[in-house]
Amino acid sequence: MKIIEPTESKKSSRTYDAVRTKVIILDAAEEAFANLGYSAARIDVIAKASGYNKSLIYQYFGDKLGLYTEVVKRADQIGEQATGAAITDFLKNEEFIKDPVAFRRFLETITRETYEFLLEHPRYLKILFWEAAEEWKTWNQITYRPDDITQLHELAEAAKKNGIIRQDFDSAMFPILLMNMTTATIQAFSRYGSMLGKLDSPQMREQTIEQIATFIIHGVMEPSLL
Repeated sequence: MKIIEPTESKKSSRTYDAVRTKVIILDAAEEAFANLGYSAARIDVIAKASGYNKSLIYQYFGDKLGLYTEVVKRADQIGEQATGAAITDFLKNEEFIKDPVAFRRFLETITRETYEFLLEHPRYLKILFWEAAEEWKTWNQITYRPDDITQLHELAEAAKKNGIIRQDFDSAMFPILLMNMTTATIQAFSRYGSMLGKLDSPQMREQTIEQIATFIIHGVMEPSLL
């Protein structure tokens, strides 16, 4: 007697395989874009690294730009999951933009979470630096646009109105400062490691996070509140 496998089981198996295949391709693509930049990364190299042919990559992602878009999208979503939980309590209760002590804790928390995420995802950090070197030309073409500045800008505006952020500071610079202080510091360790020590040392990590947070706090908050 022939046993017919339920249609639902077949569909679930195919779905699982497709998801797994996409993950493998995205991993290979992320490594290629991180090591070579968008312009130099080739689809055939990514296909070989992933173990799948180019036609399947085109089927799933359309073209090279579509593949790159999905790499950026996945990294952004992972970043949201990694950093979002730590600052959710602050965002649920916006009273922290009226309380200097709470706002300072917010700056310390977001600095730590951003720094640790980038340190633990070096390929994404490399992609950001490739984009910066190429004047963000590819980044501005992708359909998925990570919005990591709007909410921070709005929070900074509100904190400024409440007298927490210094009045001579442009709140539009707030999210830029947060991101660039962390990315630039991590990148600089490759150059100054002999003087600063090993970045992966727990002690050095804590010291660096503390130094960045202190710099940001003293740069954006009213001196009278420190």
